[in-house]
Amino acid sequence: MLKKLTLASQRVSQKLSPGLRKIVHSVGWLSAERVLSMIVNLTVGIYVIRYLGASDFGLLSYSLSFVGLFFALNSLGLDNIVLRNLLRTEKSDPEKLQLAKNDQEKATAEILGTAFVLKTVGSLVTLAIVNCIIWNGDNSNQLNWIIIIVTLGYLARTFDVIDFWFKSKVLGGEIAKVKVGKIVFSSLAKLLFIALKLPLIAFVWLFVIDLIFIAGGMIWIYGQQNQSIFNWKFKSAQAFNLLKDAWPLLLSGVMIDVYMKIDQVMLGKIASNEAVGNYAAAVRFSEVWHFLPVAICASVFPAIFRAKSQGKKQYYDKLQQLYDLMAWLSLAIAVPMVFIAVPLMSSLLGEGYTEAGRILVWHIWASPFVFLGVASSQWLIAENFTKFAFVATLTGAITNILLNLWLIPTQGAVGAAIATIIAHAVVSHLICLFHPKMFKTGWMLTKALFIPLRVKQNLVYLRQLKAIIS
Repeated sequence: MLKKLTLASQRVSQKLSPGLRKIVHSVGWLSAERVLSMIVNLTVGIYVIRYLGASDFGLLSYSLSFVGLFFALNSLGLDNIVLRNLLRTEKSDPEKLQLAKNDQEKATAEILGTAFVLKTVGSLVTLAIVNCIIWNGDNSNQLNWIIIIVTLGYLARTFDVIDFWFKSKVLGGEIAKVKVGKIVFSSLAKLLFIALKLPLIAFVWLFVIDLIFIAGGMIWIYGQQNQSIFNWKFKSAQAFNLLKDAWPLLLSGVMIDVYMKIDQVMLGKIASNEAVGNYAAAVRFSEVWHFLPVAICASVFPAIFRAKSQGKKQYYDKLQQLYDLMAWLSLAIAVPMVFIAVPLMSSLLGEGYTEAGRILVWHIWASPFVFLGVASSQWLIAENFTKFAFVATLTGAITNILLNLWLIPTQGAVGAAIATIIAHAVVSHLICLFHPKMFKTGWMLTKALFIPLRVKQNLVYLRQLKAIIS
């Protein structure tokens, strides 16, 4: 049987064009990396959470979230701009760019070199800002040094520019191989640390080593493509152009970082490390499902967008179907979790994480808004409503901060979970109902949230599903 499958796979591969084979190979490794990462988070991650305990795990989670607030500043919003500019230098569009091969290589070296220098400066500025904040605060010395170590680790992410080069060549699978290697190495190291009963600081340094492992792996595999980082060049004009294009993305990135990370930081400041540990454990089990909407929307949205040429009605009908699917999937996850969250977290993580189960009961209800938000964000990008997306994220960040200030003092980590639900609801749904151009989308999202009550529509979906199966 295995031999037949191998032969069949080879025959299919031979029928594909070289370009399509590259895409399939890249997608295969990227998918493998995502799946492996999810499995590790649900297995090795459980052992780490149990071993560290709520207090130390909370300390680690707080540090990662605090540094995460500055990640956009660390990258300067350059990532998508660098990738776009690299794609523009490709010889697949020679008439437009009129670049000879040598000119293309020179332009690529300047883009990569300039981006590397800018990201290094961004990392050093971030390190300086973080130092000023933490040493003028009331944190313990242990927490301050953990934050500094984590921030230093982000210096290794300046080599992410190599990843952009591989993506521009449709060779993202090569970087995925490096990340798979990192996952295996890191997992074995964590299990060894637990067996040797090493302290928290060992896991902090492992986080840094993981980033260095990926950077070193990318440099090595970049060299295997007959490329060298020593050919990179910095050009001031290129830096000006990159920063000019990147600053709106930098502002948007700052808002996203605040929106996604502020809850654990505020929880650590207002409550305790134990509260952060329980909250972070619950979030891991809540967010592990978030790869589903990303994978589904990436697969089906191009076809939905092509339906626009066939008429607006068919276009919006297909969008409604996507929103309904997102709602059903998220509800299928959230409803059972309400009943099993507390015993699940207690049995997997130990009695010290009983509170994490109660937090998960609430936090999982952010999923419907996250799933719908992923789907509607595809539509926002396709329709070029990027300014609205920024305003929505800014509103969500402000909402999250204000609700945390109100709810955490009285409700603790559960209050932070409730604030997260409301913030996600504002960003992905409620704000649409107050914007004239977005009202139709807001109404479609509302209909999706009430999909269990739309009996006639569900009967239609069942008939369609039966037709597909048969």
